[in-house]
Amino acid sequence: MMENSDQNLDYALRAIQEPQIRETEEFHQWIGVPENKELFLDLMACKEAVMRESLDKKRKAKSRRLIWAATSAAAAILVLAFLIPSLLPSDYVRKAQPVRFFEATANVEHVMLQMDGQDEQLLEDSVMDIKEWKTLTPDTTCCQTLTTPRGKSFLLVLSDGTKVWINAESSLRYPVAFNGKERRVELKGEACFEVAKDENCPFIVSADGMDTHVLGTKFNVRSYTTEDRHVTLVHGKVQVTNKNSLKSIILQPGQDLTYTETGEEKISNVNIATYTAWTEGMFYFEDASLEEIMGSLGRWYNVNIDFEQTELYNIRLNFWTKRNAHLDEAVELLNKLEKVRVDYQEGTITIRHI
Repeated sequence: MMENSDQNLDYALRAIQEPQIRETEEFHQWIGVPENKELFLDLMACKEAVMRESLDKKRKAKSRRLIWAATSAAAAILVLAFLIPSLLPSDYVRKAQPVRFFEATANVEHVMLQMDGQDEQLLEDSVMDIKEWKTLTPDTTCCQTLTTPRGKSFLLVLSDGTKVWINAESSLRYPVAFNGKERRVELKGEACFEVAKDENCPFIVSADGMDTHVLGTKFNVRSYTTEDRHVTLVHGKVQVTNKNSLKSIILQPGQDLTYTETGEEKISNVNIATYTAWTEGMFYFEDASLEEIMGSLGRWYNVNIDFEQTELYNIRLNFWTKRNAHLDEAVELLNKLEKVRVDYQEGTITIRHI
């Protein structure tokens, strides 16, 4: 770790300029210190502000060059504005309705825990250790299912010591105790696993047609039904098997395996922080599509997301903010990027061209 504030500042600046540094184990240990994380995010925000200022200057210079051409064309545009509606069929005149991309639901506020054959129980806390759970019975062959609503995440410690961070709108089914030759759990949604090592008993995560096999490692699995499926390896090694094709792929640290909705498989070297920052209470996106960003915001804040046009899905940007911030703050930050216009009214976020 760095010995003083100057060294921390220098390291943070180098990490911003050199993305490969952010993929190292040293960086993840360094940013695990709250003061370092705050410094890094502040510097990233400053970098974004400088970029926006530079773009503003270029935009103003370009505007001055175009002002004469715009003035000379104004009269013709005004004439066309009056003529075109009368020449086109009425269907063309109507304004297109925004596309509903993500829909809010009647949201449940509590994390739910259900043991096989028993009623669901509400959990008030955000952390649970299976060994300390008050309703455990001598029947260790039974399973529990923990379900998170939109807007909630949960840290679960399994009986073997494995830590599981469960993201919003997800569920994990797991045995109260692992007694067989494998440790298998079933995931719907997204979770990050830090698996307790046991070479004699592999840990397996089953999620929507894929099995991820590990012995001891940390990785993130995203398997929402309306999105591409991801397995992202933080450290260690995992083997991912497509249960339909029976094809297996071994991942190395810093790699992400994507199964697209069309069935394609893609391995990419990624900044793992963009896949695991949610476990530390952050939205953190680098060169991400608006489709991905707004899906995460919609799920966390449980609001409708409308796009003026589907082509806006593919606009890419950098975006980060705290997950416990108010939705208005996230909307304001998106607008400051000046890539799109974002409006929030009565439970619906609408994305429009600037």
